[in-house]
Amino acid sequence: MADLPIGALGPFLSTLRTLPVWLLAGLALVGYALLFLPSFGGVEIDALRKEWGILFWIEAVAFSILALTRSVDAIVRAYQAHRLRTDERPALRLVPRLRQCWWHLAKQKDGSFITQISLDVEATNLTDHPVRIIKARIIRPKPKIFLVHGDVMLPSKGSPYHSEKHAVPPRDTATASIHLMVRGMLATRGKTLRATIGITDQFGHEYRLKRVVIPTHDPQPPKPSLKERIKTLLGSIRPFKKSHRDIEAAMPLPSEWQHGGKFDAVDLVLNEEKRSYAANNRERGGLGSLNVTLQSEPNYGWTEVGKIPELLWPKDKAKTISSPNLERLLKLHQSLPLSEKEMLERYLTSHLHRKSPFANVGYFVAREERHFQANLS
Repeated sequence: MADLPIGALGPFLSTLRTLPVWLLAGLALVGYALLFLPSFGGVEIDALRKEWGILFWIEAVAFSILALTRSVDAIVRAYQAHRLRTDERPALRLVPRLRQCWWHLAKQKDGSFITQISLDVEATNLTDHPVRIIKARIIRPKPKIFLVHGDVMLPSKGSPYHSEKHAVPPRDTATASIHLMVRGMLATRGKTLRATIGITDQFGHEYRLKRVVIPTHDPQPPKPSLKERIKTLLGSIRPFKKSHRDIEAAMPLPSEWQHGGKFDAVDLVLNEEKRSYAANNRERGGLGSLNVTLQSEPNYGWTEVGKIPELLWPKDKAKTISSPNLERLLKLHQSLPLSEKEMLERYLTSHLHRKSPFANVGYFVAREERHFQANLS
């Protein structure tokens, strides 16, 4: 038999390395089965073992060794890849400013609580490209319900204004302002909160600020009485516990909504404003039917450092905020007697309720109320 060429050894070994472990182990088991499997179905394989037994042994031992070495190779390569990912230097280095942080517990109308957290972090960019911070979350203590709001605001280079879209400049440091709102109580009112906060950059890498000590200016509440403790304990038991939705559903709706057609004309105007808001939204500066545009039209919304004017919108270049829907409602208001004017104002104010069908155009209702007050003064 001709000797195996040296040049064919490399491709042969490369092919063996690509074979999965389960295939090599299966071939080894085939060899052991041919050596030790008893006769079955009247088939005798002793003669086959006497003639080819040495080859079966070589095949079984060879593929056993290959399966073992292939397993070790896979483990080593996986470990090296893990070490490589671990040793990669993150794009940002975050250091919390402990003197610029606080937390506050705010009680809502439905009896629930919102935990508010504010934290400033010095973010240093170690790379040669800008890095954005996409989101922030509370890791510990774990929120019992959900995160209501979470953002990270960064200043633009050369400007004091912060935004979620700004990035940390390359090889530079910026102060990131983190604001989190979580439904529920993360700590007892008046006591220091220890929190672990996760911050994710644009590459999906999450940085963890572990056990950050966050003080509060809220006073400590007095110790509850025995009756209050029992009531709190019963409220935490599932059969006696009322969900946030149950509490909200039990709240009565404003009685003004049952007007029986008296304010149909007002509803027509509000529905038209809803249609305008759906068409313009807030992206083009339209804000429904209001002709609201940029904050500083002469400068296209930007103000340079050191050149901040007294008024972001100079009076000589200002435009009066107007709206066709606003004018219709004002004419309707002016045509009513004084008693009915007050009823119309109460009806509009009632639609600032979160369950109102016109909740999306609450800005329009608030603007209308200011017009009414201006006309009365």
